[in-house]
Amino acid sequence: MKAADYLFGLPKMGRAGLTRPILFLGEEEYWSATGISLIKNILFPNAEEDFNLVEIEVKTVDASILGAELATAPFFENTRLLILKGLEDLKTAQEEVLVAGLPRLAPGVMLVLTARQLPQKTVKQLKPMVETVECGPLKVYEAKRWVAQEAKAVGLQLSPPQIDLLLEMKGTSLFVLKNELVKVKTYCGEKQKTVSMDEWGALLGEASATNIFQMIDGAIEGKTGAALNLLHRLLKAGEPEMKILALLGTEVRRLFIAWTLRTAGRSHDLQKELGCHAYVANKIGKKATNLTYQQLRRAHQRILTADYRLKTGQSPPGLELEAVILDLSSYLENSPRL
Repeated sequence: MKAADYLFGLPKMGRAGLTRPILFLGEEEYWSATGISLIKNILFPNAEEDFNLVEIEVKTVDASILGAELATAPFFENTRLLILKGLEDLKTAQEEVLVAGLPRLAPGVMLVLTARQLPQKTVKQLKPMVETVECGPLKVYEAKRWVAQEAKAVGLQLSPPQIDLLLEMKGTSLFVLKNELVKVKTYCGEKQKTVSMDEWGALLGEASATNIFQMIDGAIEGKTGAALNLLHRLLKAGEPEMKILALLGTEVRRLFIAWTLRTAGRSHDLQKELGCHAYVANKIGKKATNLTYQQLRRAHQRILTADYRLKTGQSPPGLELEAVILDLSSYLENSPRL
């Protein structure tokens, strides 16, 4: 069962939906964390039962302790919740104990398991004995729907471009996206439901890809100082020099693609060719409008030269990146319109 369906139905079913051990399997930890929170509220609605709520990281216990926990009955209550996290770290002895202990759980014990991934052999062993909840990451179109729903739930009204920008800057991690929505809602206050696009971009904060866009903008517009300032902020934040150069190279290649499509009369294909959001494709298309082939070719060659120098140790990384920004500014600013 997919996590979204399981979490939607669990509050309606209550305790009746907790008849078998549950395995949250997948890389999106938001689903397992939210599911565990719901299960705790169902089993212990009034207060947290310290003696009957046990959470264990599998890598921190040996097989004998794991077996004892599986066999321990509730203490002075009818229900005991045992949560075993990180089954991807299961060792052979632990796996044997778990598989043997699942059919013989102590009466009243509700077992919840989490794993980012498991070998198929282990999944096959566990499948007949557990309710498997698939916690995979959302695809972009699914994440868009999720963000729209969650934004409404926290009291925000977001436009499609705002949702696109959020996903472009922050990715599809649901924990990250939910935190951003809560942060923006806190800024808005109880009554305000909307923010402008400029406010939205500022509230989303620092993001490497976004700063790369801004560095290129600075170079194209002759704002070399602003571009260098962004570079220094990225380096100070601990971003690897090669990653910054790679992002710069990606942006230059995107501009090259946009220029090529425009000259071929295929600007409408830009989003598809770049595989990005419409909002981002539109920004890149506008940047490329005033550039020439010669400018873009020189910019691309400069990225390749910097890549070679950094990989061969011929230039200090920080100084080389500063030189790249200065050169890109020289190559790309004051672009004549074709």
